[in-house]
Amino acid sequence: MAEIVVGLTGMSGAGKTTACNVFAENGYEIVNCDLISRQVVSKGSRCLKEIEAAFGDVILPDGELDRKKVAGIVFTSEEKREQLNKIIYPCISYIVIDKILSWSGKILLDAPTLFESGIDSLCGVIVSVVCDKSVSIERIMKRDGLTAEQAENRLSSQHGIEFYRNHSHFCAENNGTEEQLKAKIRSIIAEIGEKIDS
Repeated sequence: MAEIVVGLTGMSGAGKTTACNVFAENGYEIVNCDLISRQVVSKGSRCLKEIEAAFGDVILPDGELDRKKVAGIVFTSEEKREQLNKIIYPCISYIVIDKILSWSGKILLDAPTLFESGIDSLCGVIVSVVCDKSVSIERIMKRDGLTAEQAENRLSSQHGIEFYRNHSHFCAENNGTEEQLKAKIRSIIAEIGEKIDS
């Protein structure tokens, strides 16, 4: 069983990857929930078959999920997004729980949809990374090659800054440089370490 489980989440474009890397440098085993979400919908998987049954023609000729097509559907419809989540979240949670039970050190769940999936209940500490909406939109456009409208659609499907502030033990605001964010995360890790030791 893990010594401690920290959930890392936050807004798209806020800097979760940078924060995650700092946790890794400080001895945390990283459980990448985005990667797990890809694994559970791999070619021939039960999840993929359920998605096809629910959404229709969303499979590429090679048998893999057409992610762009699904994203176009779920980012513009709350109902469709919830339908997709009900299919994939139980599969993700099963794998995450297995990893927590099999690891004896410190675990970081890198989970953009930590609250939506319900795996926040597995965490002893929750850390969120947030930034101003305009900063987030600019970073998403640059990172993913999206238009401002597409970036805004993606953000509108997520929680806002206040939600993360109210539902996290630590909330790192990242409107500055990468080094400033790293310093904030190191400080948070030190505080978490004090809790483990006390």
